[in-house]
Amino acid sequence: MVFDKTKAMRNAERFLAQGKIRLAITEYKQVVENDPRDFVTLNLLGDLYTKVSETTLAVKCYMAVAEYYAKQGFDQKAIAVYNKIAKIQPNSPTVTERLAELYRSKGAYAEAKSHYVILAESYQAKGRITEALAIWKQIALLDVNNTEVYESIAEAYLKEGQDTEAADAFSEAGLRFAKKGMHERALEAFHRSLEIDPLGQKALLGCVEESFFLGRQAEVIKRLENLHSKYPANRDLVYLLTDCYLSAGESERAEKTVIKLVEQEPANYPKFLDVARHYIEKSDMDGASRVLSMASEHLLAGGQALEFAEIVRKILAYDPENLEAVRLLVRFVTWQRDENALKDALRQLADLGRKFGCVEDERYALSQLALLMPHESAFAERLREINSAGGFEDIEPTANGLFDQRFYINGHSSVAAVLDTQSNAAPVSAAIIADSLAQISESDISLDTGRLDENTGSEAGNDFQEPELFELSEIDESPEARLRRECDSIKFYIESGYAELAAKAIEELRAEFGETDEIRELRSLLGGAGALSNAEDSNTNANSGVFNLDEFRSELGLVDDEPEANDSDFDTQYQTAIAYQEMGLLEQAIAGFQEAASKVRPDDGTRRFFHCANLLGHCFMQNGMPKLATRWYQRALETPNLGTEEKLALWYELGVAAEADNDFEAANRYFEQVYAEDVDFRDVGERLKNLIAAR
Repeated sequence: MVFDKTKAMRNAERFLAQGKIRLAITEYKQVVENDPRDFVTLNLLGDLYTKVSETTLAVKCYMAVAEYYAKQGFDQKAIAVYNKIAKIQPNSPTVTERLAELYRSKGAYAEAKSHYVILAESYQAKGRITEALAIWKQIALLDVNNTEVYESIAEAYLKEGQDTEAADAFSEAGLRFAKKGMHERALEAFHRSLEIDPLGQKALLGCVEESFFLGRQAEVIKRLENLHSKYPANRDLVYLLTDCYLSAGESERAEKTVIKLVEQEPANYPKFLDVARHYIEKSDMDGASRVLSMASEHLLAGGQALEFAEIVRKILAYDPENLEAVRLLVRFVTWQRDENALKDALRQLADLGRKFGCVEDERYALSQLALLMPHESAFAERLREINSAGGFEDIEPTANGLFDQRFYINGHSSVAAVLDTQSNAAPVSAAIIADSLAQISESDISLDTGRLDENTGSEAGNDFQEPELFELSEIDESPEARLRRECDSIKFYIESGYAELAAKAIEELRAEFGETDEIRELRSLLGGAGALSNAEDSNTNANSGVFNLDEFRSELGLVDDEPEANDSDFDTQYQTAIAYQEMGLLEQAIAGFQEAASKVRPDDGTRRFFHCANLLGHCFMQNGMPKLATRWYQRALETPNLGTEEKLALWYELGVAAEADNDFEAANRYFEQVYAEDVDFRDVGERLKNLIAAR
């Protein structure tokens, strides 16, 4: 027989009017047994049990109602029901803790604190010290003005043998003392924490800050040095010690500490940037350039090229004749493949080399300039002059061929050739750096960066390695051979998609050699080159080490087109976010869905944006953020051509979110939209009834 809920409710109301509470209870019991989600009736049933002094059954009803309201985010309703239970069972730890948490969630910290105090005292009376300490910690978090409470908590943790918690409590006490300007008390608390956990980061940082504030830099540095001697591999400790040296103005000690750190773990090379900046602040440009030289290759390869360049330019702005900084500038623009900037930097290096008598630097710069600008005869003449005076081998680095003079020399671009010779010259800089380090080092400290020449014992200035130049005697200079080389070079650029440059070179060849079969073949190749994929050719060039013009243009900001988003990026982000959601890692899931949603549009003809927005709504609801959930459900509705079921589901979720946000008017509106389309959709009917009853 089908249960008639309406009839049962009417019977119960009639019995209540007649004062027959037991009979009314019987009717209401039938209602909640047949409709477990009717929490309004369940709450009323609890009231009736209270009237007839059946407190156990009343509490059972109230607990179910209170837990439901709390899960739905109706904090005030949950508090009201828990207070009913508290009147029946005034010493219930569970009820007291739930009330404290709900008051805290609402921001009613005074009420929350009073309930936490009752709970903590209850635990202490029962000898449950660990639980009591955890509650006292919650009280301390609520009472930010209470500076001594954490010291008491820390001492209690120590008595219980919970050292980790004690150290953390002392650290928190130190932070609170420092915030109130009680620096001596703060330092004392941090010292207590470090006695328990010598490597506690919060205590170490606090100890350093307070010691510097009180003018006790030497004391804290000595403490860190002692710790470093015990724990030499602790990177955080070395970083902190380095920062202390820098703050105390001891740049040389900071530099040596970072050198040791990098020797142990090369990935720590970015710390050299901090040391270099400090040298600049002290106007010690030699120190700054020396430090940068140690880490230049790592910085360029590791993504810190702009920071590297910024420091180099600051050094040169202060001291334009800093030779080591000019060497670093040459290295940077070579890595950047900025040909014009490279020419300027090499000119500067040549001038300074000549001014300061650094023959190796001048020879190196001139050899590269002669390679880059063969039409400027002054560079080659000066190079021959130096070679003649110094007894060096006189090799003139001139290129061959019309096309080779600008871009391609025996399989290498002119810029790439300079890059190769620059890397060959790296031992010079490294040797100079090693010599400079000896001036500040009190002990033998060696930094193995992979750039020092272990086989040479020569002093800086005498171990210059000449750049690799092209042996002209090996090249066949006959017209046929030259034409063949030119054709090979132009074919390469046609295949690489550089049609405009190739066409210009073909015209120059035709002017010199006439309309030959080879040139006609090049024209034919150029005509069919439009179908080549520039992206694939660019990758091939990069892998082969050949100068990549597209990459060069891109680095100069001359390429405007953005690559299209890859669908695989969306799939990766979306699937990763789903995995995070299934593991309960909601913050990571939200970040993943947001990243995936940014790669698609609501109107792209797929349901990808719809799924991301819908799942973001669910994640925010699980995270207790109904307003943000509402925003994403509404964005999901922007998807064109949604089906009826999809719209109903989104309206329903919007109603749930509005109800959780205590926006009952909006919740009622969304549920009515669903109810108007499908009265049997999920539990929309019951939700509407509950909303009406709650008003």
